[in-house]
Amino acid sequence: MSVNGKLISEILILAENAGWNEITPIELSNGGNLIIHLAPHPIVARIATVLSNEDADYAYQILDRELRVARHLQSKGVPVLAPTDLLDAGPHDMGGTWMTLWKYVPPTQLQPPSPSEAVELVNRLSLAMKDFVDEIPILGVWERTCQSAVKLMKVPDQRIQTLLNVFVKVNTQMRLNTSLLIPSHGDAHARNLLPSPEGWIWADFEDISLMPPFWDLASFVGNLALFNGVQEPTFRYILTQINNMADQEAFGFAIIARILMSTIGNLDFALAGHGDLEFATKQLELAEDVIRLIDPCLVDTCA
Repeated sequence: MSVNGKLISEILILAENAGWNEITPIELSNGGNLIIHLAPHPIVARIATVLSNEDADYAYQILDRELRVARHLQSKGVPVLAPTDLLDAGPHDMGGTWMTLWKYVPPTQLQPPSPSEAVELVNRLSLAMKDFVDEIPILGVWERTCQSAVKLMKVPDQRIQTLLNVFVKVNTQMRLNTSLLIPSHGDAHARNLLPSPEGWIWADFEDISLMPPFWDLASFVGNLALFNGVQEPTFRYILTQINNMADQEAFGFAIIARILMSTIGNLDFALAGHGDLEFATKQLELAEDVIRLIDPCLVDTCA
């Protein structure tokens, strides 16, 4: 039996011991997490295979906090993918591999949210995150970017080196006053906004971090602006809602940092043979010009 087969067998035993029988396990995804629908029941098992293999204790901490964040947001009325209330949601230890249980969301067709609807969804999320009382890693999701940047220092591509020079400036600025950082989803991009019968819901709370203001908005719109330019409708709408210069500068900084995080991380992953090199290269080709439009002094020497 394969490793995944053994994990699925353990899930079935757990469910059967709780009185849930005649389950057909359906694999929904198998990337960083193995995701299994316990059909026909409205329960999904999310198994942190990669993270558990790297550091089982850390995987438990991440999954346990993820459940608490989801419940907190749910209590605040934020539309989220919620832990199941039909079984103990976990985390469950399956021989050193950790798993959590969530409500199943059936495939749903929805119209994409309009710019105003998208911003409202992000703002509700960000506002509720401010009240989350727990230990939150400082710049947690950003630290992976720092690790990727170190690896890319050895790559003799001038475009990458130019981007890394910008990264060094942004990283320095980001660490100047960590007291200004705020609780954030960490990775609130559009793919973590899922269509459901109840409407759009937020998912994937593994990367909750203390980040600069506007981080969640920047996460949502960063790649949209990168691929569609600064005239992208949601990006333009956000700018119309930010009236004072200080907030405009803070949002611009967050957008640049989020574009750097995505581009550097994807390049590192792809060059190591694990990601989409064509997509990462396209990001690289676009990033410098978009960053220059937002803050030319980060790319060029300003007097």
